[in-house]
Amino acid sequence: MKKVFLGAATLALLSTSAYATKARLLALGDEVEDNYYTMDDRYIFTNASFVNNYGDMVVLEYGAEGIGSGSATLDTDGDPKAMGGFFKKMGNFTYGLYLGNESNISTSLRILASAPAAGTNYLASSDNQLELFIGGKAGVNWGAAFVYASSDRDVTSIDGTTNNKMEDEAMAVKLGVNKDNWDAYANVSLMSESKNLLSGNKFDGTLGVQVGGSYTINKDTKFYGSYKTFSWDQERGFGAEDGELSRLDLGAGKEYKVEGGMVFVRTAFQVINVELNAVPGKAKLETMNLPVIIGAETKATDWLTLRGSVSQSVYSNAKSTDLANATGGPTNILASAVVANYNGSYTNGDASFENTTRVAVGATLTYKTVDIDVYTGTNGEDTDSRVAMKYNF
Repeated sequence: MKKVFLGAATLALLSTSAYATKARLLALGDEVEDNYYTMDDRYIFTNASFVNNYGDMVVLEYGAEGIGSGSATLDTDGDPKAMGGFFKKMGNFTYGLYLGNESNISTSLRILASAPAAGTNYLASSDNQLELFIGGKAGVNWGAAFVYASSDRDVTSIDGTTNNKMEDEAMAVKLGVNKDNWDAYANVSLMSESKNLLSGNKFDGTLGVQVGGSYTINKDTKFYGSYKTFSWDQERGFGAEDGELSRLDLGAGKEYKVEGGMVFVRTAFQVINVELNAVPGKAKLETMNLPVIIGAETKATDWLTLRGSVSQSVYSNAKSTDLANATGGPTNILASAVVANYNGSYTNGDASFENTTRVAVGATLTYKTVDIDVYTGTNGEDTDSRVAMKYNF
């Protein structure tokens, strides 16, 4: 079972950092999709107003192209997806373009709508995503982002028996503001659709909203909150079905300055629920988690920065009800939509997350205006790794 930490928001590096990639966030115990606590360039995907802090740079995240279905389309530490972009300042404004930052949650929900015959009747996940950013300063720092993804594919099914024609399209708008010691944001999904024109399988997102913000005291203690909800309709051969996902994150952390770096401690309260009104019957998954993360980062030399963290869930619970109604069998498709290491019953019951203690380490190698970030961490018996490059111009 994966030792992937179920955490939203980690890290207490409150100041703007010269290093900002998934490799760095993971080494510090953070989550790479919606890192609510970290003030670096990955935070712009949660609050677009922070694009004002990151002009004149190119970021490249090494990985595979991610074309396909199922787990092949998820961005994981063991099999990352390629992505990257650039940002440029122009007077009081900053603009940017980022490619390939598809959502794992959106992909997982499409996989769910592909069940039970996902090998043949699967749906395309979001692909070819581009994100346009614009930000400026007028009393407060403001920012906006427009997200669009579209693909039209004619490919052989996973088991090689069917030729599937698939269409997928997604669109979203992100708005944010920040000033001094606070920030706020609202992100809205305008469209999220996927169709298999051969089998009739369909996913249609009906509502997607995320709101949140943070407040920092004395420049070293930060409190944050975020709420996300997403509802959808689907067709997978049984008739019309609908589902809803919600996620609540509340957290706090404190940073301690030390010579050449920092040490941090943080915790969070996280609730993630998924419910599917399936034709065979309702399926439901409710999760609660209270993690603690301790980490440090230090500049060892002019060209080397070292970092690491240890994390553990001090309390967790997952309650599942009739998940087979959603998956078509005892598989982990519904669970994968919200947690990578869900260990509960697939029919009915409560369980705690297992093996949540995790140590991760990483480093940044700096040469003039180029930073290379590397990360390694455990994944059961395997070792995960990521590599990224940032060029400042």
